[in-house]
Amino acid sequence: MGDHENIIEKSIDTLIIGSGFGGAVVSCRLAEAGRSVIILEKGKDYRNSEERIKEEVADHDIDTATTRYGHFQIDHGDGMKVIRGIGVGGGSLHYFGVRLRAPHTVFNNARWPEEITRERLNPYYDLAGKMLNASPLNSNPVLGIPKRSKAFLAAAGNCQRCTTSSLEYVPIAINTGSASITSPSGEKQHPCVFCGSCLVGCPESTSFEGNVNARAMLTLNYLAVAQDHGAKIFAQHSVTRIVKTATGFDVYYENIAKKAINKIEQCIHAKNVVLGAGTMGTTEILLNSKKDLPGINTQMLGQHFSGNGDFLASATETPEDLQPTSGPSITVGGYFPTKNNDIYIEDLGSVPFMEGVLGLDKNTPKQLAVNRHSIGYLAMGTDAGDGILALKGKLKKRIHLNWNPEKSLPFYNEIIASLKELSQQLGGNYKDPQGYDPKSGAGLLTAHPLGGCVILGYRDYTSQTEQLFQLH
Repeated sequence: MGDHENIIEKSIDTLIIGSGFGGAVVSCRLAEAGRSVIILEKGKDYRNSEERIKEEVADHDIDTATTRYGHFQIDHGDGMKVIRGIGVGGGSLHYFGVRLRAPHTVFNNARWPEEITRERLNPYYDLAGKMLNASPLNSNPVLGIPKRSKAFLAAAGNCQRCTTSSLEYVPIAINTGSASITSPSGEKQHPCVFCGSCLVGCPESTSFEGNVNARAMLTLNYLAVAQDHGAKIFAQHSVTRIVKTATGFDVYYENIAKKAINKIEQCIHAKNVVLGAGTMGTTEILLNSKKDLPGINTQMLGQHFSGNGDFLASATETPEDLQPTSGPSITVGGYFPTKNNDIYIEDLGSVPFMEGVLGLDKNTPKQLAVNRHSIGYLAMGTDAGDGILALKGKLKKRIHLNWNPEKSLPFYNEIIASLKELSQQLGGNYKDPQGYDPKSGAGLLTAHPLGGCVILGYRDYTSQTEQLFQLH
């Protein structure tokens, strides 16, 4: 993987922007099909958790209201904050490994193109699950099943709002088995040590040299397979804009590594371009490029942002020690449906650097004192999806979120009602997420930003592709 290296190629068949889940999957499949592929990633190449932890130094950008903590970044939008991965592997550097499938009812929403259904996606869910080796939690030979997991299932089973048949140990891309497994990269994924530090990554092993690697980061699977088939990854290469030409696209980028020799804006030509830089990154690039990309619907670009209905880091203070630091960060979940929403609630262990993650501390990432008599939650559903992404900043035009939670507040209140019932069954007291304003609905953090680039149906996609050629 390149870091401060310069790209030698001046032209390429397929250029992929971003190495998170979107970019990694596409790069893998195209490279397997024999295409020449280059991946440009804005963040660093973090080879193990120790390097990521050492890089946990805040870098606050006053113009664009972002805070950088090594391998993840917090965007401080108006009304909502967004966490996103910055590094080779994107969001897999800090994700909790959960591999849920969207319920069938999600696709009944008229905003989805008719070609996209749960039935059509099922084979791809299967492929991703196999590549990431996702499976439900296994009991640790010493610690057993975390107390919080068992307590959640027992309490939810007594909740009237819960569909008890939906309660489950969620499939997670973490090796919680008793033996090491070999990842597609050829590296070993050793058994999870139940440290609860999924956000910062698996720790160094005290039994052998190297990382535990229990969690399936993309560098262990999709990106590794792509490289095995000739794909090249260049870290710390930040794309600024894209220009349509007669034979493809000129993609402009900056090598932002400290050791980079040439830091001026450079250009590479590509016949095909895939934007896989996530909701925030992809929308930012397109907004900075819209005058040079004929055919883009500028009225829709940046519209319909959604936080995925994320209601993250609420909690219950309990009379019992529920071992919040034991096990993977998320282990169990179930549906708490209402008339208007399919609400899904998961347990959430104690998360390292929570003040930094919530964007409450913009200077120093901290490990908060752990309240062992507690259990956290991540609830999800369908919010109003009416946020707006626009460019902001005096020095450089960067993405900024404007989220008015007014239309989503009734949905958030339905989540809170379910969490209060769950808290009562646990014999504890419910607490809103830090920074959340229950009157306005503002102050939440989403780890699953959506929108900004509206999905096209096949007919619309074909007509725009004729104008944009191969920009995906």
